[in-house]
Amino acid sequence: MEIESFNNNSENHFSNKNSAIIEVITENFMSDVIEKSKETPVIVDFWAPWCEPCKQLTPVIEKIIKEKNGNVILAKMNIDESPEIAQQLKIQSIPAVMAFNDGQPVDGFIGVQSEKNITEFINKISSLKNSSTIEDNISAGKKYIDDGDLETAALVFSEILKIEPENVSAKSLLARCILRSNQLDEAENIINNLPANAENNQDFISVRSEVEIFKNAKNNPMSDEQEEELRVNIDKNPKNHQSRLDLAKLLLAKGENENAINELLKIIEFEPKWNEGEARKQLIEIFNILGNENILVIEGRKKLSSMLFS
Repeated sequence: MEIESFNNNSENHFSNKNSAIIEVITENFMSDVIEKSKETPVIVDFWAPWCEPCKQLTPVIEKIIKEKNGNVILAKMNIDESPEIAQQLKIQSIPAVMAFNDGQPVDGFIGVQSEKNITEFINKISSLKNSSTIEDNISAGKKYIDDGDLETAALVFSEILKIEPENVSAKSLLARCILRSNQLDEAENIINNLPANAENNQDFISVRSEVEIFKNAKNNPMSDEQEEELRVNIDKNPKNHQSRLDLAKLLLAKGENENAINELLKIIEFEPKWNEGEARKQLIEIFNILGNENILVIEGRKKLSSMLFS
């Protein structure tokens, strides 16, 4: 539904752009509702001074909007003073509430509703912008992790959890930041306390795999001398798969992902089914940790497929 442009040059005596609750008139509807909704969802409350049900509904909406900390804006429109927009939207009775997102009307209701229904409505509208923002922030947080800026990444995920306390990706990736800051127990505690449906989340699967690898490395520490011994064993016998597997695990724990992948691929190249396919299982764990879009995973899968199906 397109909204006609109205004159935006009139001075706005009602709107406070820094407020979650504003009053709008025809002249500033385009700027304060349509354009503003491209940044933050806007809920418009169409009312009139003579409307008794409006006096019941509006305070409830205002109360809930104030609890949203700016995630959604309430625009109140007196249809006696500004009838044009209500007429264009074919609003025939009030109170009428209509939500706008990305410049378009997306939902609404007419008449007085229970506080529970109003809360659910506002939560749904509030989440329209939050969902895309949260996805963007999760991507940004992952980039900070990749760049080694764990402190900033952890801050990003913590802020997401203030908005969505049960966001599995944010919790899992926060655990990754904590894990890579050498706080294994704390990271493991976060992972172990996520709900059962977390099993369907790729970030959870990835971080859980990484926690297990770090846990194994901690429980079976290896010195530089032992690493050198493994390399000597492999040099003497390239088919010493156990030494190569142990070396791969050590390299992974040290963050040398590419080298770890290459060592595992060598085992598969020599003997794909060695130890019930242990090298392939370990390789899949690394792929889970790095994620499907990682270039090492893309190249590693190509090499693995070539070895197994050539």
